[in-house]
Amino acid sequence: MSIENNKKFDLKVLEAFLAAMSCGSMTGAAVYLGIGQPAVTRMIKELELSVGFQLFHRNGPRISPTDRGLRFHEEVERVVAGLRQIGQRADAIRTEKVASIDIAATPAMAAGLTGATLTALGEFLPQQINVQTMNAEHVIGALRSRTADFGIAASPIDHAGMVRHVVCESRLVGVVSDASPLAHSRAPLPLSVFADQRLITVGNAFRIRHTIDQAFQKSGIIPPSEFATNASLNAIMAARSGLGIAIVDPVTAYGVPVNGVKIVELATEMPYSWELLRDANRALAQHSSAFVDAFYKACLATVPDCTVKMAEGVTSFPQSQKTLPGTAP
Repeated sequence: MSIENNKKFDLKVLEAFLAAMSCGSMTGAAVYLGIGQPAVTRMIKELELSVGFQLFHRNGPRISPTDRGLRFHEEVERVVAGLRQIGQRADAIRTEKVASIDIAATPAMAAGLTGATLTALGEFLPQQINVQTMNAEHVIGALRSRTADFGIAASPIDHAGMVRHVVCESRLVGVVSDASPLAHSRAPLPLSVFADQRLITVGNAFRIRHTIDQAFQKSGIIPPSEFATNASLNAIMAARSGLGIAIVDPVTAYGVPVNGVKIVELATEMPYSWELLRDANRALAQHSSAFVDAFYKACLATVPDCTVKMAEGVTSFPQSQKTLPGTAP
């Protein structure tokens, strides 16, 4: 492996860096790797010289990552995972077994849909499955670097060089504690209830949060307080504790059931969509085609009333119209 300055990086050195990041000390990394502490220290110093910047702050035996070290860690973790996958794929070729499936997904998609999708694969389920969670931008990066076969992320997302195999459309939902009087109402939840309720939601300004902000601006309602987090599941748990009312994506709400809460429809529709993507330059093998069909079925089974569009067209299909190869409708 090399980068633009043509310096080459040994896999053992990169693994020593990852171990030091995880363990928080050179000594801990050495124990984890089964080598001497001086060897780990030497490899980290060599890596710092190669990249041209400091990876760790050092305070005696304790270390802490620099800002550049944290950013570099994200890249190294993804590349090393890809190198390990090469070995798995080589084994699959040697044994003529179905290759592994490598999935890059945002946390909401990984938690809410990957389990149902893989279960729906049936006989096409490979022995080796790799699921990595990351933000949407890194999902695209994993597809382009070919460290992932499929990417799953919420829209909007960069489609350059990507095939959109499945596009799903639904709407954001409200989540309230079972102890809230709102949990017993059958009517859709109006935004007016937020005039005196804390809003709990996800803080990504370009996806869920942008949609929510637009809806509140149009309604002229400003919640008196707010709980913002980077994951819908955190928002749901906060709502369960009675901190307020959560507005979250339907994939997490329905795909990761949580006791003690009720999912409620919002009177103001806030669109939400997500996609299954693949690098356009990669051929779609039989087991990969089965994964597309399984994802289609998982979305319909998980999220009520969602609209699913396949890559072959732009029309919605009833659930019974698509089945996995070799299975009955």
